[in-house]
Amino acid sequence: MKLDVSSQTPLYAQLKQIIKEEISRGVYKSGQKLPPESEMCDTYGVSRVTVRRAITDLVEEGFLYSQQGKGSYVQETKMKRELISVGSFSDITTASGKKPSAQILSNVIIEADEKLADIFKGREGDRVLKLHRLLYIDHSPFIIETSYFPLGLLPDLEQHIGESLSTYQILKKRYGIEPSYSEKTLEVVQSLEYEANLFRCDRGELLYRIDKISYDAEDRPLHYSQSLYMTSKVMFTLHTGKKT
Repeated sequence: MKLDVSSQTPLYAQLKQIIKEEISRGVYKSGQKLPPESEMCDTYGVSRVTVRRAITDLVEEGFLYSQQGKGSYVQETKMKRELISVGSFSDITTASGKKPSAQILSNVIIEADEKLADIFKGREGDRVLKLHRLLYIDHSPFIIETSYFPLGLLPDLEQHIGESLSTYQILKKRYGIEPSYSEKTLEVVQSLEYEANLFRCDRGELLYRIDKISYDAEDRPLHYSQSLYMTSKVMFTLHTGKKT
């Protein structure tokens, strides 16, 4: 598709509009890499300067994002997550019409250090299950999660953890326990090589880190987790009260 050189609309602005329309029609899909600059020059009959100006503007407007040395990509639609929700990952994801899945990276029993002993109101050396997982939405990596469970309260949990995607469902069915509320902290960190490999992103990519402690109705700590999300894939919402 060649641009209209006789139009009063600058060529870069025409190209921007065309790319937006092609994204809208699904010609360029979410997360897809755009063709090289040279190919776009040939396709649209414009110079590299015009292509670069259009792409720069689209990056600033949030339609595209660029990776150094790799090219430009269509910005992925961010998933919305309620920050204060106590629901399970699988339940929330399924309710949104998406398909959840998980890969267990490790499932080991460790001894509680001072921090874990304090969280679980126990003693150093208590047996704790450490579960490390990569959680997916529609086969795309979404969360790197490291969870800890007190085995004094949840004996033999390590034997059942592979039965279901939802650990909360296991707690309810096996132990008659379910989370009632949670405490969370959120900060932004940079991905190291390990996280970048799992997320298939560049090292240094910005991540949300959420630390969470879940409690049952009797105020017993059931679960402590550290979860990492790519900031480019998720948007957190916060509802503090009902409108009157």
